[in-house]
Amino acid sequence: MKKINVAIIGVGSFTKALVEGVSFYTKNPDEKIGLLHPKIGNYKVKDINFVCAFDVDERKVGQKLHKAISLGMNVAKKITMPINYDALVYRGPTLDGVIDEMKGSFIHESKKSVVDVAKILKETKADIIVNLVPSGSDQATHFYAEEALKAGCSFINCIPTPLATVSKWRKKFEDKGLVLLGDDTKSQLGATMLNRFLLQLLKMRGVKITKTHQENRGGNADHFNLLYRFAHKEKSKSTALKKFLGKDDAEPTVKFSYTGEPSGHKLVNLVIEGEIFGRTPIFITSVIEDEISINGAGTVVDAIRIAQFLVDKKRQKEACNACPFLMKTPPEHMSDSEALEAFNKLFKNSK
Repeated sequence: MKKINVAIIGVGSFTKALVEGVSFYTKNPDEKIGLLHPKIGNYKVKDINFVCAFDVDERKVGQKLHKAISLGMNVAKKITMPINYDALVYRGPTLDGVIDEMKGSFIHESKKSVVDVAKILKETKADIIVNLVPSGSDQATHFYAEEALKAGCSFINCIPTPLATVSKWRKKFEDKGLVLLGDDTKSQLGATMLNRFLLQLLKMRGVKITKTHQENRGGNADHFNLLYRFAHKEKSKSTALKKFLGKDDAEPTVKFSYTGEPSGHKLVNLVIEGEIFGRTPIFITSVIEDEISINGAGTVVDAIRIAQFLVDKKRQKEACNACPFLMKTPPEHMSDSEALEAFNKLFKNSK
């Protein structure tokens, strides 16, 4: 089986989890626990190969990827010793990827010259770009999407910047025989997923929702970044919940807090209030704790494999059917059961 050559944009905690996770399943090829789909077409997780990465931090630029993932403020819990990939981390453009509040602390900006991104992608024979720049990095996301088109790479937009939800961007990739997936990766089992299932259950049982609130607390760089650039993320999470709410239900609210303690651990408090028979109040409180970057990486390994599968089969126009299962803000929203069915139909019983 040929490898899927992957380029990564942004070597942060999420990338650490992704590289170590792929390494774990590569070293343990028969392990299925923890995987949404052990196989997609003929692709297993071990078929993912990292060929290059781009970052702006002087501690990571110039390093091999498997070393860079443990440098700087990367705090994801260790899964395994990463495989020694040949992939180098190159200096990408900063653009809007780093807010002033993160400079000199979370990010030590490299003084090296910015590389020709499309040229590196072609030289390393990258098939797919995984976009993991900080939330709110709209200019950077658009820049790397254009470089992907120049280099003939599919693009997975893991952050909330609108891309796959914009028809002109989808058409650009489709016209080149490439796949665009987005926007904003769902965790394998995160707070928004749990929140959606609870709301779906309450509406199925005739409950009016008077409050649905989600408070996210974490200590990684993205949670600090979200103190200043929460708009896209807040909208992405809220939109993912609204599918199950009626016009008379309360609007979802979302809050982000930075703990100040470097950690990949995330704690989310969910509060849902409603009215049942006789307009009697009902209250649900729930807590979910996880390793946020690892939780997200569990979804991205599926995104990488389905993207390459669709390109192989020249079915790039069907990428929209993969997005609802993988992303919080897809081009078209579905219930989670509908999304799983649509995703599985893409590759099951396919020749």
